[in-house]
Amino acid sequence: MTDRRPTGFRELEETVQSQSERIDELMRTCAAMVDDNKSFRQRMEREKERVLEAEKAKLAQVLLETHDGLELAYRSPVTGQAQEQSHDLREGVRLTLATLEKRITELGASRLEVLGLPYDPRTAEAVDLAAVADESQDGLVVEELRPGWRIGDRVLRPARVRVGRLARA
Repeated sequence: MTDRRPTGFRELEETVQSQSERIDELMRTCAAMVDDNKSFRQRMEREKERVLEAEKAKLAQVLLETHDGLELAYRSPVTGQAQEQSHDLREGVRLTLATLEKRITELGASRLEVLGLPYDPRTAEAVDLAAVADESQDGLVVEELRPGWRIGDRVLRPARVRVGRLARA
């Protein structure tokens, strides 16, 4: 059976078919570019969050160092006449410590809870062992010498602790 359509009509159909295939190809390319753009934006958003988290951690570290210095000053023993004279100064240091802790927590940091828990080297640094008579205290953190802090899952700094060791007779 022969095609009785005019020659120009066949050429027009071939052109339409060719253009339709080209349009399909361009649509697939465009869809792929949209997907790539979406993926790129998601990667950039994750990177931005990572950088922001790192900068918060740096700032929190600086504030923690300042906090430690003030805490040492606040906890230093004062006796005699100097005790009466230093009351206002100590109160000012206490208020400054509270403000610093508030700012540190506003950055997303939180204190590590280690006291009374089994020693975990990922969250605490054992600086001393303490003899304990109770077997249930063996291997537990019995004293926190310096608090540890974290932001999210990242430990900013481990707590410094004393770990209980069963005293053997």
